Amino acid sequence: MNEKKSKHAYTELLEHFSDEEMLTISQLKRFFEWMEGDPEFATAVMQNQLSQGQTERLKAIGVLFDFKELSLLWESPEIFVKYSLMLNCACKEYEIDAKSVEKIRQYPLLALWFKYSIYKKNLYLQSRKIVYRVPKNRKFDAWRLRRIASSRSELGLFGYHIDHPVFAFELGDGCSVGCWFCAFATKKLTRNFDYGENRDYFREIVHKCVDMFGKNPTAMALLYYGTEPHDNPDYINFIKDYHKITGHPVCTSTAVGTDAKWLRELIAYYREGGHPWPRLSVLSRKMLYKIHDLYEPHELRDVSLLMQMKDIKRCKVTGGRILEEQNGLKEREADHYLDSIVPQGSIACVSGFLVNMVRKTIELISPCYTSKQWPYGYRVFDTASFEDAASFQQAVETLIERNMPEHPFSEAKALFRDDLSYRQTDTGFDLISPNQVHHFNGDVMYRDIGNILAKGDMTHKELSDHLIDEKKYNPLVISTIVKQMFDNGLLNEVFHTMQSEDAGK
Repeated sequence: MNEKKSKHAYTELLEHFSDEEMLTISQLKRFFEWMEGDPEFATAVMQNQLSQGQTERLKAIGVLFDFKELSLLWESPEIFVKYSLMLNCACKEYEIDAKSVEKIRQYPLLALWFKYSIYKKNLYLQSRKIVYRVPKNRKFDAWRLRRIASSRSELGLFGYHIDHPVFAFELGDGCSVGCWFCAFATKKLTRNFDYGENRDYFREIVHKCVDMFGKNPTAMALLYYGTEPHDNPDYINFIKDYHKITGHPVCTSTAVGTDAKWLRELIAYYREGGHPWPRLSVLSRKMLYKIHDLYEPHELRDVSLLMQMKDIKRCKVTGGRILEEQNGLKEREADHYLDSIVPQGSIACVSGFLVNMVRKTIELISPCYTSKQWPYGYRVFDTASFEDAASFQQAVETLIERNMPEHPFSEAKALFRDDLSYRQTDTGFDLISPNQVHHFNGDVMYRDIGNILAKGDMTHKELSDHLIDEKKYNPLVISTIVKQMFDNGLLNEVFHTMQSEDAGK
């Protein structure tokens, strides 16, 4: 008897709407895309002053409803702003009052659009509550949980929106697009990983990952990172192979929307499984117009268009090509460390292995706040290389053994995570990250442990010996406190990268 195939949550979301409603939603989506990507059009809408050319273009790109049905946009713009803030922020202060809800119901098109948008937002928030585990490899699972705790501490609310895939496989060396805002500052494309020559080799690598971590954790992956998926002519074949082996599709973000044959094939792949992908970065208004000309609204129903024009107010990570440290916490006055919001600090998401299939290299990485020390928004804990599938597995296992202890290495330097500022208190200390304060107070033992970790001139063994011999503290209590900080991602775990940097000085 065949098992019933489970539906993706996004497919279930779509079932709340009729086919006719989805066609209308696709047109509304296109309308709001043009508003977001073209300030001149947005101003004309909000002032109810569309030109004849703009009205004609709406029809030409498949937006066929009566524009006057959206009159709330200029009659009560504050309600539209409230809804927009609610959809883009999880804060309770942006919840909508009953009077505004009732007003929206008088505009059926907007009521439909906001109903759909709220469903999508709730689906996204639900997915972010799930922390996927890696039970097949206990050491890696514990390390990754520490990295999740670390990123949430360091990146604040944004850190809770990262899903921490285990793998990213680069299928090329470099990128042909060269986005002006690239936070990874990827160099020009030089070579691609050839599918014809390497299909079996690639599949062997993926099978090795499944052997080490299991199918579901291996499926938590990307087949690009700082590169452009479209650059590899067989990208879609690679993701289909990956899907067959792991049982789950990987997601895709691309900045190439005008290769209609390729994008339609990619869209068809995701639509078959009921997944809301790909995402498409729109780099200019000219590109936005061309995309709207090339595709019918219903074709891009599931495709998120991210407006990345220079004059659009989309928050950018000031890293990579636009590295610029934004008034870091360590430079702020001690009494004003949380006076203003710290910008998003990273576009990185992988907590695991960044694999370049062309260069045959592996980096062990995890998201962090972008800085001069970590200009691409992720820490590099260690590196390795491989030649074939067998040596790939060996390299991954070596990275785990070298970097993922269940307790702090006794001979490793005992110090706090590099973004944390230390502030001693009367009965302990505070640790200040760019977005959060961690309090350790109530016992002078905290202060003594904190002072040693803040100096960073002892190993973990020396820290323990000193506090036992000089302070006469209970070794079990010391171990428990240090382990608590360790498990919460507050201690440094960049062992080998730091050692290699020290050796080169």
